[in-house]
Amino acid sequence: MVCAFIFLVSAAWDWQARTAPSARSFPAVGVWLLRAGWLLLTIFLAADGLTRNTLPVDSSAGMLLSIGWGLAGLAIFLDLTFEHRLPVWVISSATMLCVFVASRLGGETHAFTTTVKPLIRVHIGAAILAYCLLAAQALNALAYWLQDRALAQRKFGGIYGLLPALVPMDKVGAHLMGAAVWTLGLSVVIGAVDAFTSPAGFSNFPKLAMAGATLLLAGALIVLRRRAAISGATFARGSLWLLLPALLALWLSLPHAR
Repeated sequence: MVCAFIFLVSAAWDWQARTAPSARSFPAVGVWLLRAGWLLLTIFLAADGLTRNTLPVDSSAGMLLSIGWGLAGLAIFLDLTFEHRLPVWVISSATMLCVFVASRLGGETHAFTTTVKPLIRVHIGAAILAYCLLAAQALNALAYWLQDRALAQRKFGGIYGLLPALVPMDKVGAHLMGAAVWTLGLSVVIGAVDAFTSPAGFSNFPKLAMAGATLLLAGALIVLRRRAAISGATFARGSLWLLLPALLALWLSLPHAR
């Protein structure tokens, strides 16, 4: 809950700095609060994993914490590496929501055997990373769509002046989608092989089917964009629609949905 409070303050501070910019706003405070909350969440997940000698994916709460941690970490990585800052208040709000929902779910576990199937850890880790990448691309695509619409309608200033330029957003979006295709593809391949070779693998078919549909749609989007067959705005809208099957696949992947 301490992490959730830090992310809440980060979101509120960044929103206030964006809507009422002034010399006293100190917008960088929201960024540093996001980084501090992510570091604290990293320490918590590491301590929990070392204490229980497992990865934080054996419960719905653990998976949500991992997804929130990955989304915030990816936003920080883009900021520090590519100087491409996603809206801090959006990232902080999404991470806070993951942490809060995880705290309400409790600590029920649905253990899986990783000693017999160690690749299951790779399967789960790749899936979580892929969903974090798709979520980050959805936020990036939303910013692209708003900026493109504002330029088409000749709207300048206000919130539109706070958005990044179209060219870097399009470039980063292609990188994010490409990485999501590779990581989700790795997860789907491992999961499909396990489903067809395990006696109880049929129970995982719904989530694999939805993850496979997400993979195919994401792959089609990135191929069409890199061949310039679709515009940047169409690619952004497709990235937003891609959230629907991705969220459904994520929901079916949570342990409590099995």
